[in-house]
Amino acid sequence: MTLHDDWFTLRLLDGATLDEPGLYQWHIEGVGSYVGKFKRKSRPLRHYHRNVRRLLAGLPYRANNPDGFRQIHRELADAVKAGKAIVLTIVENPDLAELNRRERELIREIGTLNRC
Repeated sequence: MTLHDDWFTLRLLDGATLDEPGLYQWHIEGVGSYVGKFKRKSRPLRHYHRNVRRLLAGLPYRANNPDGFRQIHRELADAVKAGKAIVLTIVENPDLAELNRRERELIREIGTLNRC
């Protein structure tokens, strides 16, 4: 199975941008949400795309760590196979000093898949 460029919908909440460090949420229809942080936009965009594509193609995570996929990668790949809606939301861009604290708060509030 191949991964198309439109495998997810990208949303930016009011005031949020991909150009500064921030917080993101993957939401999978009927499954739940995962919260993460990024310092560069390649984290939520390219890294997840690569990992989901590799899973769908039956390729290893990395040569020295073939089973290193995280649960969110597996949930996203399963959602793609099942045709479920996937939304990546850029939630906010807190001050860099607050990034870890805000991530933990959002995980407690909405990160149902962070607990897997």
